Amino acid sequence: MTIENKQGYFQAMAEIESLLQIGLSNLTEEADARLDELTSAVESWENKAYPIPENPDFKSLLQYLMRTKGYNQTQLSSELHISKAFLSAILNGTREPNVQLLKSMHTNFNLDGNLLLESLH
Repeated sequence: MTIENKQGYFQAMAEIESLLQIGLSNLTEEADARLDELTSAVESWENKAYPIPENPDFKSLLQYLMRTKGYNQTQLSSELHISKAFLSAILNGTREPNVQLLKSMHTNFNLDGNLLLESLH
C-alpha cells in the first residue's frame, strides 16, 4: 500500500484509529496485518512529506514541528507547556532550551532524545 496525498493519509489514519479502538488483543490476524500495512504506509508518507532535516539545530526542530503540525507559536507553546515568550526567545536565539522542554518534545511529539540533544550543538 502506498499513500499518495493528504486525503489518502487522513483515510489511513482514520482506519488505523478504528482498528485501535477495537483493541490490539481483539484484532483478527487479517485486521492485525492491515494495521501493520497501514502504519508502514503512514510512516513512509510522513517521512517523505515531512522529512526531518539532517543534523538540525534546535530552532529548526521547533520550526519543523510548527510546519508539520500546522501550529503557530501560541499553539506550539501550549502543546509544550511553556510560555509563548520562552518559545519566542528560543526561536530568536536569546534563550536556550531547558531539560523540561526537551522532555516535553520527546514525550509529546515522539522526537528521538539523541536527535534533541544533538540539535543543541
